[in-house]
Amino acid sequence: MAIRIKLGDYQRVTNDVLGRDAIGFFPRMTQGEALEAGRGVWRLDTRFASRERFALVVGQGLVRAVAEITAVTDYDTDRGRKKALEVDLLGPGHPMYDTYIDQPDPLPNQSQNSIKYGDLPEEIPFRTRECACGCGESTTFGFIPGHELRAIQARVREHFGGSALAFITWLDTELPPTSGAAVSA
Repeated sequence: MAIRIKLGDYQRVTNDVLGRDAIGFFPRMTQGEALEAGRGVWRLDTRFASRERFALVVGQGLVRAVAEITAVTDYDTDRGRKKALEVDLLGPGHPMYDTYIDQPDPLPNQSQNSIKYGDLPEEIPFRTRECACGCGESTTFGFIPGHELRAIQARVREHFGGSALAFITWLDTELPPTSGAAVSA
């Protein structure tokens, strides 16, 4: 699935958490400007957004930018916790770009919501990727189910001599405290 972000009208902003001076669409904006205006901050559904690979930014009914999503980042805003997409702009020669740039919104709807998730046929070859544990198998997620534990165990063996306690102790000293339970030796 892809995320379609529909831009509203151009407007100046102040104190933007992404450091932008303006958001929204204006005629003759570059693809980079459209992407910067559209990549955040939004109330994104984490269940979907963290699995998506592509973002299409739409302005005045046409796709103005096509990007590959590299991460989803949280931000505290004056309207609560929101998310922004970290992305790489795609260009000519990439099938998603070649199919959608300057074309009508491929995921139109009557909703006022700027965000829409949807399947696009050109994504199919990009849906599978190598499992992040390094096993060499393919998956449509970051890990094959259960392989995230395999990856964690491999790092504990490699960096902490197989000691889960050494890993947890290191983690507790490196990260700020949270409301979770602490492990003591």
